[in-house]
Amino acid sequence: MPSTNHIDHDAYTIVENHLDQRYLVETLSDLARVPTEVPPGFDTFVEPDDPKLVHYVQDVMRPELVRVGMYDLLDVWRNNLVVQTGKRGTGRALLLMNYTSAQHHHDMEDAFSGKIASARDYGVDEPAVFGQGVSSAKAHQAVMLAALKAIHDSGITLNGRLYWALNNESYSSHACSDAIIGALDEKPQFGILQRNTAMRLSLGNRGRVDVNINIHGKVSHSSRPDLGLSAIDGVNEVLNRLKALTWPDEHPLLGKRHAVAYKIRYDPVLPHTLPSDAEMAIDRRMLPDDDPAQAAEEIRQVLGDMSPYDVSVTQGVYMLPALVDENHTGVQTLKATHEAVVGERIQTFYGQGTFDAGGPCALGVPTVMYGASGGVWPNNVDFVPISAVEQEARVLIRTIVDLLGVSS
Repeated sequence: MPSTNHIDHDAYTIVENHLDQRYLVETLSDLARVPTEVPPGFDTFVEPDDPKLVHYVQDVMRPELVRVGMYDLLDVWRNNLVVQTGKRGTGRALLLMNYTSAQHHHDMEDAFSGKIASARDYGVDEPAVFGQGVSSAKAHQAVMLAALKAIHDSGITLNGRLYWALNNESYSSHACSDAIIGALDEKPQFGILQRNTAMRLSLGNRGRVDVNINIHGKVSHSSRPDLGLSAIDGVNEVLNRLKALTWPDEHPLLGKRHAVAYKIRYDPVLPHTLPSDAEMAIDRRMLPDDDPAQAAEEIRQVLGDMSPYDVSVTQGVYMLPALVDENHTGVQTLKATHEAVVGERIQTFYGQGTFDAGGPCALGVPTVMYGASGGVWPNNVDFVPISAVEQEARVLIRTIVDLLGVSS
C-alpha cells in the first residue's frame, strides 16, 4: 500500500482545518450517555444484535453518520455497520474499526452521565469526558464521526477506499470482523483497530481460546460428603492437573502461553449442599501457528481420566494472535503522522491481551491497534482526556489522507 504523503500535505491541512473540535467533544459526551455495557455475570457473551447494541448502532450512530454526510452505509450480518467513502478501484483501501460494547468499568458510579470535568482526582489534571466505555469505544467513534465530517466538509475526494466499521463483537470471537471484511467491495491493504492504547502502537498480541470443562459428580448434604461426589473437589483436581501443562518455547515478541481458569460455577447452589455439577472456562493463550482445536486437546490430555467424575472438555470461542511487520507502509505512515501531530516518536508494543486485530491479520489485512486512553482500568472510573481525543482525530485524518491520497 504505497504512501502518498509527498503530494498531500496541503490536503490534510485543509481537512484538519475543518475538524470541528466542539462537535467532537459534544458528540462524545452524547454517546457516553447511551448504555452499551456487557452486564456482569457468568454468561459474559453478548450477541451482536442484542437490543441494546441495535439501538446504539441503528438509532444513535446511523442517523449521526447521515447527518455528517456519510450516506454510503453497508449493513453487515447481525447489526454491524460499515461506512464506505472514497474512490473504488485505485488499488488503495484502508479499514478502520472499533467495538461498540463496553466490557469493563462496571464499578463506575453514574456510569452514563457523559459529564465533562477535570480528571485531576485520577492523576490527569485536564478536562475529560466521563462515562463507561468512553476509553475503549465511544471516544474512537466520536473521533471518526468528527474525522468523516471534516473530510466531507473539506470537499476533498479520497483517491482510495476508506471503510470505517462499527464492530459489535462481544462474543470473544472474530465472527463480526470476518463478516465485515467479507462484505467489503475491496480488500484493505491495512487496518487500524481503534483501541485505548494510550496513543501507543500495538503491533501484535497473543491469541486466546476458551476451553470449556463440565464436571458431573453426585449431590450430597454437607453433613454427609461421603454419600456424594462433590463438584468442588472435582474442580480442585482439574486445577491441580492443569498446573502440569507446560510448553518448552515462547515467542520473542508475544511471550508465553498459559492455561488459566477464569470462570467457575456450581449447580445446585443450595443451603449446606455439596454441588454435583460444575462449569469451568479456561483461558488458553495462543501464539502464532497455535491451533485452537489442538489447544483444547492438550487440556483434555493433561486432565486424563477423571473417574469417578464424568468430565467433558470442549473448545469454545477463540481469537487469533496478531503480528504486523514494523516496516509495513501503513505502520510507517501511522508512525510519521503521530510524530507530526503529537510532537514525539510513537511507542510500539506487543500486548498480552487478545483483541480483534488477529482476525483481519488472518484474512490478509495487517491490522494494528491505536487510540486515546484514560480511566482506571479495569473496573473503576472510565474517562478520556479531551486533548487525547483531539490528537487521535488529527493523527487518523493525516493517516487516511497519506495512505489513500486525494483526487486532483
